[in-house]
Amino acid sequence: MPFLAPPIAQADIYIQQDTSEQIVLTNILSDSEQTNQRVRYELLIENEIRSLSNTEHNIARNPHSNEGNDSWSRQQISDAVASASAQTAIDPALIHAVIRVESNYNARAVSRRGAKGLMQLMPSTARRFNVTNPYDPAQNVLAGAQYLRELHTLFNGNLTLMLAAYNAGPKSVSKHHMKIPPFMETRLYVPKVLSVYRQLRAG
Repeated sequence: MPFLAPPIAQADIYIQQDTSEQIVLTNILSDSEQTNQRVRYELLIENEIRSLSNTEHNIARNPHSNEGNDSWSRQQISDAVASASAQTAIDPALIHAVIRVESNYNARAVSRRGAKGLMQLMPSTARRFNVTNPYDPAQNVLAGAQYLRELHTLFNGNLTLMLAAYNAGPKSVSKHHMKIPPFMETRLYVPKVLSVYRQLRAG
């Protein structure tokens, strides 16, 4: 039976890092926050999932892609996730959550940094896991799951650090004393993936 992602809750969720480095989540902004202080908040989950990935990665269609192979069915992607999960023992819900946030299921997604495909593999990561076509869902998802398995071992199964390393690199996490690096992109990314993951698990 294919894994189907349930819908995200229909509400805007905002994230803020306060002066004590605590992460604050809210779906309600006070009048002052809506006016003078709203810039302190970043949108974490957008109502109706208008676009989970574009706000952070500027993902766009690859202009050099083959239009005939540009659209992959959810069934094909679900099959790729199931296969990768079986080979790596990574929870399929976690793989789906990473895909949802990284590319919003666009197999031809390309970030401004050159990350490609469903799980937004950087070229060096793709090469390390023997990916010959990063736009092929089976190759891309398996490599992403293998990377997550590698990070699982490196960080003793600490999901927060795994996701921080997936976004910012394991060296960056180690450099910052095994904590989420102080990059706004990473501080937004980790709770976003965790939120989607928990909703998928609950569903």
